[in-house]
Amino acid sequence: MKKLLFILIALLLTGGGVWYFTAGQSKDRIKVLKTDTVKRGSVSRVLEATGIVKAQVGAQVKIGAQATGVLESVPVKVGDRVKKGDLVARIDSRELKARIAEARANLELAQAKLDYMEKNLPRKRSLVQKKLEAQDTLDVATQDAQIARHTVASAEAKLRTLQIQLSYTSIYSPIDGVVSQVAAQEGETVVSGLSVSNLITVLEPEKLEMWIYVDETDVGRVKAGLPVRYTVDAYRDKVFEGEVDRIYPEPEIRDNIVYYRTLVKVTADQAGFLRPEMTTQCKIVVQTKDDVLIVPNNALKWVKDRQVCFRVTDPKLEPEEVEPTLGLVGLETSEVLDGLSEGDVVATQLVLPGAKVGKKGL
Repeated sequence: MKKLLFILIALLLTGGGVWYFTAGQSKDRIKVLKTDTVKRGSVSRVLEATGIVKAQVGAQVKIGAQATGVLESVPVKVGDRVKKGDLVARIDSRELKARIAEARANLELAQAKLDYMEKNLPRKRSLVQKKLEAQDTLDVATQDAQIARHTVASAEAKLRTLQIQLSYTSIYSPIDGVVSQVAAQEGETVVSGLSVSNLITVLEPEKLEMWIYVDETDVGRVKAGLPVRYTVDAYRDKVFEGEVDRIYPEPEIRDNIVYYRTLVKVTADQAGFLRPEMTTQCKIVVQTKDDVLIVPNNALKWVKDRQVCFRVTDPKLEPEEVEPTLGLVGLETSEVLDGLSEGDVVATQLVLPGAKVGKKGL
């Protein structure tokens, strides 16, 4: 019986030792899930900001009315493409045409009086010279002729004014573009002078630009010519590229934060995908270094207030903890100045001792 008891105790001690040196110790080891290689490449420091796509100055025109009257016709609708000089609206002009006819008749009447005065003036001059009439009659005739000339000039000016007003009843597009808004319909009355009557808005969709709002703390790093990469929610997989064209000197204050508007030009090809007022997620490349030693940022881990890497020399052994000296830090990779060499394998995802196996690790 004692012999059997000793055998059981020996088996328990043996099993406990095996568990201690296998499962027990494995929990105290760092488990590497994914790795990457330290290599040479390019690293960029970028400034992230939010932008808005806008129409260029002059690319969006709000067409108003300078004449008062009822809209007789609006031959365009939203989405129609128009060319410069195309008719986009017409106002009822019957009253103006009647006033023009009246002004033309008054002009003809004034011209007839002037013709008579100019024919009568030489006769009066001849009679006065022959002393058949007094000098006063010649003075009166001269004055009447002068008044008639001014009357004709006034009638001509009034007729031209009415003709110009008549031209306001036919409204034409001042640019090539697409009708983006129609604010009035046929039969509505337009009253000029009381307010700006914006009837139709025409937009040139090919002429766009982007405004980036750069925080005052970052604007010192931004200058003209810097590359810009940006995306929009409508095309999340498409990256648009441009460069900083200018920085507006006047700030904009939003929620007590000072921003400076940075302008980026949009090419005609890019404008085919973009529309005004689209929100953009921008990355301004403020500094780039080429052909430097780089390490993936997901290989950099914070351990006890130290930023370290875990270098893998042998898959069977624990990774070696290394504290590299970093240079330029980018969004995805960082420059390595010291501590790592080209070709070193580093852990990008691992499980530290004491962490649950089900977790993805650091």
